[in-house]
Amino acid sequence: MSFHMENLNAVFIEQGMPQPERLRKLNEIAIHQMSVLESGDIDRKLLK
Repeated sequence: MSFHMENLNAVFIEQGMPQPERLRKLNEIAIHQMSVLESGDIDRKLLK
């Protein structure tokens, strides 16, 4: 998962997104990914 997050961070940097906003978005994504993994219903939630 960290490789994916690093790639997203690089994309956000290229888009000129300020660090506080990048951190907020990456944190939201990480929380969502963890909830999907913990739910055991990975296929359905990843397709949303």
